Amino acid sequence: MEIIINFPPGGIVDLSVRVLTEELSKTLGVPVVVINKGGASGAVGAQYVMSTEPDGHTILASAVSVFNIVPLLNPGLGYKLSDFIPLARYANSPSLILVGKNSPYQKFEDLVSYAKKNPGKLTCGNPGVGTASHFALEMLKIEAGIGFVNIPYKGGGELNVALLGGHVDFSTNGIAAAQKLVKSGQLRALAINTYERSANLPDVPSLKELGYPKSVLRIGVGYFLPKGTPKPNVDRLASGFEKAIKSPAVKRTLENLGNIVDYEDGPTFAASIAEEYRVLEEVGKRAKMFKIER
Repeated sequence: MEIIINFPPGGIVDLSVRVLTEELSKTLGVPVVVINKGGASGAVGAQYVMSTEPDGHTILASAVSVFNIVPLLNPGLGYKLSDFIPLARYANSPSLILVGKNSPYQKFEDLVSYAKKNPGKLTCGNPGVGTASHFALEMLKIEAGIGFVNIPYKGGGELNVALLGGHVDFSTNGIAAAQKLVKSGQLRALAINTYERSANLPDVPSLKELGYPKSVLRIGVGYFLPKGTPKPNVDRLASGFEKAIKSPAVKRTLENLGNIVDYEDGPTFAASIAEEYRVLEEVGKRAKMFKIER
């Protein structure tokens, strides 16, 4: 069996999939080979799996953004969610709202209060235009009723350097990119973009508990089969994947990487993606993030 990761080696999707591979091989009773086919924000790998024989032998491991954010920003990619069968969501890789260690904002409420009184004065760095973190910031603007200047950087590493250097007032960055700096005290996390706290950073409050549930954007990762895969094959794989994902050892390792384990079966996963697409489309329209009118 082949698992196609549609992102380059070393990223959070790649690392988390490889954590699951050994357990999947055990539960399914077959060798599992992992292949990276990155490019075009994940579209290259998705298109490849879509073109393969739908026999359950080739499976896509992907961030959910490939089926909501990427198509919204790049219409006409040549694939859509209906070309696949969602098999399982296994985790979310949330973002953190961060400030430097010397920032005057000790709590998230301090930041929001200042932003409300001084609209447009704060600067916020994000890891890139059109990233999930960028969309999440726009969602927060709407729900909290605040204004600030979004400044995009070229990835999480560059963004961390900017925040550490005081070039932006705050930032939103993936937990995998920032958690070491938080744990070392170089950055302070004011909130995590989740419904519940992370086991990896238990002292950081979730946006939901802070009163902003509509700003939570689950940056999920999961598995997908090409459309047309026979139901017996889908059912067999779904059962094996569920067992592997719920393994205590896998859960611990995924959490250590910064993930929040969040299993959803195929039908629930499909419905979640569709709802996230609807919400992100509305947010993108309000924030004028799309080049083409919708």
